Amino acid sequence: MSPRREPPPAAVPGPNVRESQGLLRKYRELMKKHTALVRKLGEHTRQQAITSKLSRWTLETSDSALAVMNTTSVVLANSRWHVLGRLRGPWRRGDDGSERMALRDVGQAEAAAVLALPEGGARVTRYRQAREPQPRVLEVRAERVTGHMQGQVLVLARDITEQARAEEELANARATLLEREKVRALGELAAGIAHDLRATLNAMRLRLELLQPGLDPAGQGQQHLDALTRIVSDAEARVDRLQDFSRRKPDTAQERVQLMDVVRDAVEVVRGGIEHQARQGGHPIRLDVELPNGLPQVSGSAMELRYVIINLLINARDAMPRGGAIRLRAFRFGKAVRVTVEDEGTGIPEEHLQNIFKPFFTTKGDKGTGLGLSMAHGVVTQAGGTLTAANRTQGGAVFTLTFPALKAPAAPARGAAR
Repeated sequence: MSPRREPPPAAVPGPNVRESQGLLRKYRELMKKHTALVRKLGEHTRQQAITSKLSRWTLETSDSALAVMNTTSVVLANSRWHVLGRLRGPWRRGDDGSERMALRDVGQAEAAAVLALPEGGARVTRYRQAREPQPRVLEVRAERVTGHMQGQVLVLARDITEQARAEEELANARATLLEREKVRALGELAAGIAHDLRATLNAMRLRLELLQPGLDPAGQGQQHLDALTRIVSDAEARVDRLQDFSRRKPDTAQERVQLMDVVRDAVEVVRGGIEHQARQGGHPIRLDVELPNGLPQVSGSAMELRYVIINLLINARDAMPRGGAIRLRAFRFGKAVRVTVEDEGTGIPEEHLQNIFKPFFTTKGDKGTGLGLSMAHGVVTQAGGTLTAANRTQGGAVFTLTFPALKAPAAPARGAAR
């Protein structure tokens, strides 16, 4: 029987083997970290791609036009910018009235304005289509870009047409409420003034009646007295209307009026005063009147219409500080009767033509109340007519009154019952 052999002793690793095993573990750890880093980088890349897609989708579907610009060109722009860029110009800036033909020109002008500012900041401006019946309104916001795109401007344009219309309607509503409040306050003031004026006019009428017996019926003094009596009567009628206004009474009843007589009486009342004041000022004013015969009657109040003509003649005189001619014509115009009052004065500024008949609007400063033309317009409108104002090509202004002509009253039938 052979003797039992002992197994050989295990080999003890040397220093090179131990070093290799340590490097292998470090390599495996680095590979794990690399794998985790690659996974994280891929996730971050996917998030960036999603964010980029969302940003692009947001920019392309936005109602606002967005562009990155400089003073010479458009660097980047979304689709909405190109859509608004196809709108018809020119675009007029609200603050100074300057015009730009296209949206690109608007953006370049705003970019230049922002880059010219000493410090960074945003600039917001409104532009309106200049020659469209229903113009669109754009709000343009421009802001300087910082960082690696420094020297360029971010321009944001929004179509705020509906917002601008709502703002205008709100402003008009506020103005209407303010005018109503002024009218209410004026009515309270008118009630007290009418009471005092009536007492004064009654005293004047009494004095005129006392002068009546001592005058020659055929003399010039009697003519002046008759004119003064007519003026006092008209003034009393105006006081009655002032009281009606303060008490909210119904309007004056309409009647058949011969416009020639109304115009003739108004001219007779103001002619002496206009010519006398012109002689005192050293600048002669000539009053030319053309009244044909046979004009049809119109509907209205003779007293009210006489006041309108007087007011227009006085305004024409005030518009000619250096003198000139006032021309008053009455004539048949189709199925209407027309009266024109022309002067050779300074005319009416174009921006005031649309507001000249509004209450409390005046170009005379502290010397005017802004109620004369407004009340005249109301009188003519109540009579079924129109009152318009325009500038003459030769200089000065012209006011035109147009009234529908009334048919002649039917003659009584022959053999009618007495």
